[in-house]
Amino acid sequence: MNLWQKYRTDFRDNLILAFPIMAGQLGQVMVNLADNLMVGRLGATALASVSLANAVFIIFMVLGIGISFALPPLVSQADGSNQREKISQYFKHSLLVNIGFSLFSLSLILMGLPLLNHLGQDVEIIPFAGDYLTITGWSLIPFMIMQTLRCYSDGLSNTLYPMIALISGNIVNIFFNYGLIFGKMGMPKMGVEGAAMASMIARISMVAILVLLIYKNERLWKPLLNVNPFHYQKKIFRKILSLGIPSSMQMFFEVTAFSGAAVIMGMLGKNPQAAHQISINLASTTFLICSVIGMAATIRVGKQLGKESLSGVRNAGFSAILQVVLFMTITAFIFLIGRDFLPRLYISDELVLEIAGTLLIMAAIFQIPDGIQVTVLGALRGVQDVKIPTIITFIAYWLVGIPVSYLTAMSLHWGPIGVWVGLIFGLTLSAGLLTFRYHKLTKNISIT
Repeated sequence: MNLWQKYRTDFRDNLILAFPIMAGQLGQVMVNLADNLMVGRLGATALASVSLANAVFIIFMVLGIGISFALPPLVSQADGSNQREKISQYFKHSLLVNIGFSLFSLSLILMGLPLLNHLGQDVEIIPFAGDYLTITGWSLIPFMIMQTLRCYSDGLSNTLYPMIALISGNIVNIFFNYGLIFGKMGMPKMGVEGAAMASMIARISMVAILVLLIYKNERLWKPLLNVNPFHYQKKIFRKILSLGIPSSMQMFFEVTAFSGAAVIMGMLGKNPQAAHQISINLASTTFLICSVIGMAATIRVGKQLGKESLSGVRNAGFSAILQVVLFMTITAFIFLIGRDFLPRLYISDELVLEIAGTLLIMAAIFQIPDGIQVTVLGALRGVQDVKIPTIITFIAYWLVGIPVSYLTAMSLHWGPIGVWVGLIFGLTLSAGLLTFRYHKLTKNISIT
């Protein structure tokens, strides 16, 4: 039996779940692209300032996403075993955890703004980065509420509603980006701050849209009617945190490795940092699509776990891995072919373009391991295996990736290429170890 025959049904089921998530993520990618294209028109200083601010903000954003990712496997398993009461319990506890996280993170961001002056960055970009970070910090509150609603809907296999909310919110974001960055349509001209304010408005709109859609769907709304907002259980908080914190740290180790790479790149100058921002923005497009397949794997693996199907658990994970390998092979060729053209969409500075073109070659190299590792993490999350994968990601990114980046870029004087060599080492190690972990675990897993 060939792989297509073996996994044909799984491929189809993965895509049915993943397509709406993918459409929503692509909408988000288009907004990020629009942000960078519009900010890029303000010059290298503005683009570098957004790069620095996002390198900091994305740490908190990713930690929050990781914590919220405790909800889908719990909800999907409860759905698979038809335990409806547990669904409402998991939702309300997760919502409280996520809101608490957003408030805590906001306080850390605001208190930590002076630290931007001590990261060895170009002094020109610090004021702009601080203004951008202040506004986006406040947007974490609606973002985490939206994440809770999104993960709840996804966990019940309804990925369409989050897609509608994300795409609608992204349209709002582009509209206000154009108006607030450049002072169009009667709006004030705010420059870099305008891009941050547009994100805040968009995230609030996403919450409103998603609440309305869930309210109109009886299957999604009915469990929420049973939520008692005044009664909570420590054991459920512990369960959510035991899944959410390791999931959060997995994402933290990877994303902070990329943030650390941005800081190292900034030490090489604002032109390498601007080129790095362009290349990372393009690479994040393909990564987000793979992360969607990983989300689908979490949902499908979790539901098969609820049904107590060992073969279903294994097939749901490995079919997703094969799909991302195929996809990332194609995108690697796209990056190689378009390395001279794609960066010109962002900026016209020839020095920045030359560096970005070289970095896209490096991005092509890490496409497959990048896709594999994020997908396997999703599959492992579906079987609620998060602790060992957390250790693996820490070793891969912080004991291997970042040290190699610093050594090759600064000590060996390889410059921008050296930074990305470290990223490739970390991603490849992570992908190999995580895939082996999933293979061993699903081969011997005991479903009770």
